[in-house]
Amino acid sequence: MTARQRRELHQAWAFLVRKSADLGLALRLVGLASIGLWFPQVPVNAQTVEFPTGSDVETYRNTVESVFMTDRGGTTRGYAACVMCHTWQTSVRFSLETPESEIGWTSEQSRRNLDVVTQLVNTANPDRSRLLLKPLAPEAGGLPHTGGTYWESTDDPEYGAFLQWIQRLPADRFIPAPQPDVDFEFFQSCVQSVFANPREGQLRCSNCHSNGLIGFAPAPGRGDVWTEEEAQRAYRLISRVITPGNPEQSRFLLKPLHPDGGGAYTHNGPRRWQSREDPEWQMLAAWVRGERTGSSCP
Repeated sequence: MTARQRRELHQAWAFLVRKSADLGLALRLVGLASIGLWFPQVPVNAQTVEFPTGSDVETYRNTVESVFMTDRGGTTRGYAACVMCHTWQTSVRFSLETPESEIGWTSEQSRRNLDVVTQLVNTANPDRSRLLLKPLAPEAGGLPHTGGTYWESTDDPEYGAFLQWIQRLPADRFIPAPQPDVDFEFFQSCVQSVFANPREGQLRCSNCHSNGLIGFAPAPGRGDVWTEEEAQRAYRLISRVITPGNPEQSRFLLKPLHPDGGGAYTHNGPRRWQSREDPEWQMLAAWVRGERTGSSCP
């Protein structure tokens, strides 16, 4: 029934109720209308389709999830299949379920994985999605990625397929919240001192995290105080392992946290915190959320 036909039926019904002297007829008409026999009932959101449908899941499985299983020819950075790291080994931002078999995930597992993957997309600005930026070479505009580079440029066919998939998602549904500023002054005054002060019986963070791509905790070059240049470099490097606004998804706070307390399964160093209730963990979490600024340390 068209909208015009429904409108005409409603007008006829209203006219009969007003003009009929037979009250019984009017009541019968009202009764018929109330149970949907006189006018067909149209759902309020008949045109709204809930995401994801079965078709959405299948498109994701064929376009995106199949790439996660692709054999890259090795087990090291840039050569390992995505699935080798982004399953039980990672309790951070992008953790998929362990595949049911060597073939891959079941449809139900894929449905749950889709909920995880869509946290990494930005439908308002698709090419700024973390799903695209992490595997992309930094020279091409990508972000640092512990797993290495898989796409040398945005011309890579896998990149193009992922981008098109994101562009076809509901445009207003997957838009990340603005990330807060993570204060440099608080990092320099309060966070860096954590690196130099080990817990009893443990090594300093600086013993392992002082050089290279993980050198966010350098030992001071002179004396016990970091220079401005050393602090700025460390601040840039630590941005690789934090997710501003979300300490629960920041490797900086998950790696040294015991797994029983919600931490990552893997960390070559000691577990500095047993739970998220640790005051030091709470302080650093507040800094990542943008709540701690300035040079005053708690």
